[in-house]
Amino acid sequence: MLQKQKKLAILIGLALAVITPLIIFHARAPVLIVTEQSFIPLYGEARIKREILISSIILFRQIRPVVVADDAGFDIVPFAIAEVSSKPYCVLFPLRFIRAARLYRETNPGIPVVLLEGRHSADNSLYAIGGNPNDYFIYGTDIDNDFYRAGTAAAALNMDKNGKIAVFIDYSIDTSAREAFERAVNSNRPAPETLFFTSFSQFSEISDLSCVVLAGAGIEYLEKNEGIPVIFLSWIDPLMIPVDVILVINDAPWVQAVQAVRMAERSMEQGRIQSKFTIINDKNIDRKTLRFLKNRAKI
Repeated sequence: MLQKQKKLAILIGLALAVITPLIIFHARAPVLIVTEQSFIPLYGEARIKREILISSIILFRQIRPVVVADDAGFDIVPFAIAEVSSKPYCVLFPLRFIRAARLYRETNPGIPVVLLEGRHSADNSLYAIGGNPNDYFIYGTDIDNDFYRAGTAAAALNMDKNGKIAVFIDYSIDTSAREAFERAVNSNRPAPETLFFTSFSQFSEISDLSCVVLAGAGIEYLEKNEGIPVIFLSWIDPLMIPVDVILVINDAPWVQAVQAVRMAERSMEQGRIQSKFTIINDKNIDRKTLRFLKNRAKI
């Protein structure tokens, strides 16, 4: 009889050890991420669910999306947020929802609001609508870090080829990012020649091209399908990307959530967040290069 009681006590203890964390997890206030309906199929619904699960486990707090219609007015967003949670832990707004973020902050002053700039700057937009930057946590993508690691990866793809690297870069990206890319490429010997373009119209055929980088410009290059490795700074679903793309550099809110929440917890008013580097179509890369990418570019 005593033996049975001991076994029962052990089973109850194990059950409580499993159930209690789950109860606490679901009882904690969630982190909300605002997005529009059209973003979900472009990013990949399964991908979002997977990243939400991973981030929720890391934070030990639910991350829940607030999905609004593309044509919804900014004044509708606070109501959509309230339907998901009346008292969230914090709310993450991509920069395109800046007006909705301001309205939500005004009506919910006790809830932290995080603005995710991506590869843009929120300063002008905040002042244009009369906002006070001190009312928000403002976090942007660590662009220089992205470009340095992209340069390291591009150099790896150029190994043993002695070719040229074409970089299509948006004109709005700071010079420091371009310099970071060149610094990474030039750290290799011999250093490959790097050619920069701000639009596809500037580009002409290059016979000894070994790698292409698309960073906010030159998207038309993806239609060429020439078998040359492409590094793509984009959050779009890899399943929708041509096989020439072998590395995706993603700075979507879903992959920035953990870093953003942790910085907000430390009351950091501003900060930079690293993007997620993901190798895809790895069958198009030889083992030596793949190993170099993982070791040197920290992918």
